Amino acid sequence: MSKDRILLFTLLFSFALITSCSQHEEAVDQEEPATEETKEAVPVAKEPHPYGGWYCPDNFGGFPPMDIQDLDQIAVVSDRLPTLEEAQNGTSLMYIDEAKFPGAKPLDIELPQAALIYSQQSGLTELIIVIQAIVVQNDTVVGYRFPSGGNGTAWYSDVDFLSTTDVADIGSAPFVHFETDIKATKSEVWKAFSKTDYALDLGERFNAAKFIQSDWTSDSQEHLNYASEGTTASGIILDMWGNLYMHIDYDYEGFQFTEKMLVSEDKETNTAHIHIVSGPYPEGIEKQRKAWKKWLDEVKKASEKS
Repeated sequence: MSKDRILLFTLLFSFALITSCSQHEEAVDQEEPATEETKEAVPVAKEPHPYGGWYCPDNFGGFPPMDIQDLDQIAVVSDRLPTLEEAQNGTSLMYIDEAKFPGAKPLDIELPQAALIYSQQSGLTELIIVIQAIVVQNDTVVGYRFPSGGNGTAWYSDVDFLSTTDVADIGSAPFVHFETDIKATKSEVWKAFSKTDYALDLGERFNAAKFIQSDWTSDSQEHLNYASEGTTASGIILDMWGNLYMHIDYDYEGFQFTEKMLVSEDKETNTAHIHIVSGPYPEGIEKQRKAWKKWLDEVKKASEKS
């Protein structure tokens, strides 16, 4: 299959994977009752902070796809800790309750900045846009968004910042992103999707034809891996927290490409909402938008006929 055809038919399902911290309490010897003096001497366990290790490439609502060259269009909070509203509207990621974490403060760096981070989930060194940096307890944590949409957090030491020259060398890298409501269930959307040329090609390329053509259930899951002629790809299709999710990352001899698709469902109204993301497309973005819009309209029409 040609690279041009792969680039034309690419999408990614989103999914949220959040690593949370567990609280560890100090053990206290219960054999001998504590006196007032010993009570004062017992160290009080500090609540561990829950920041660092979020991986949410499906969060298109607050963090839609964007071109890495549009950094100057991103509003950030860098000279103070964000408000709760700013942490909810996409300006920042992490809201810090200063009553629980006294001494927390923003790191004094210029934001936003493009950077690279190695992703354990995709196995790739991925391009990110850092929009927040904080010092909390003894850790320095950054919040970032993916150019392909979604967000995450990581330790500051895991991030390699890019210079303005590095970003300029990347050039324009826009993504295709469409979303729409569909008057159909999630399973009906999957059935329509599975009959498209794109889905049939996925099934053949990743040796997953039986999965693509099967009925979707909440237990369905398929890992996708592919390697041939300088191209590698890895991904997953599954039901994640009630959402149908597919995420595929490609590497074409160093050029990284992402496909995402997310389908959520309102069971009360039997309607679905679908996001598709594909890119980046350094060239021919308008042609790709037209092709993807046509594809999405076909899936919508077939789903609503079911």
